[in-house]
Amino acid sequence: MSAINLLPWRQQVAARQKREFALLMAGCLLLTSGAVLAGNMLVNELIARQQVRNQRLQQEIQTLDGQLADIARIREAKTALLARMNLIDELQRRRNLPVRIFSELPHLVPNGVYLGQLQLQGARTDITGKTEAYGRVADMLRQIDGTGWLGQSRISTIFASDRAPVALSQFSVQFQVLGQLKSGGHHEPAAAQ
Repeated sequence: MSAINLLPWRQQVAARQKREFALLMAGCLLLTSGAVLAGNMLVNELIARQQVRNQRLQQEIQTLDGQLADIARIREAKTALLARMNLIDELQRRRNLPVRIFSELPHLVPNGVYLGQLQLQGARTDITGKTEAYGRVADMLRQIDGTGWLGQSRISTIFASDRAPVALSQFSVQFQVLGQLKSGGHHEPAAAQ
């Protein structure tokens, strides 16, 4: 038995194992390359889809930004219109104020008080004049405060005048227009100045 030579058989097995190993390695390499290539293609496809979504979102964001800018402009226009409407409303309420004050003054001014000058400045009214007695000016102030739409009256100055043959005292009075009476006679507060 010692005469049998197993060397070629071992060489054939080793060569066959090398071929099988090489084929297995080539198959694994091909399979791995295919998997990497497929994974790369999948990732690239996902990236492309996400970029399309991002572009769509950017377009929608730009559209919404434009709409928000329009809303801001509309709100500014609304605020400006409301301010104009309030101004017009205030002017409408105040347009008859001088006439109303002049028609009310004869009822408020007692005998012995003589008005010299009346000046309207917004809601404030300044009156200067002469009086026969200090108490009559006080009566006038009480009547002004009792109207409901005039008030906050105060005497600025009052002093005796020596120039007139009859002793008349000069006075200066201020009062505020608090509101106006509506046609039904109800008090309406004045707008803040």
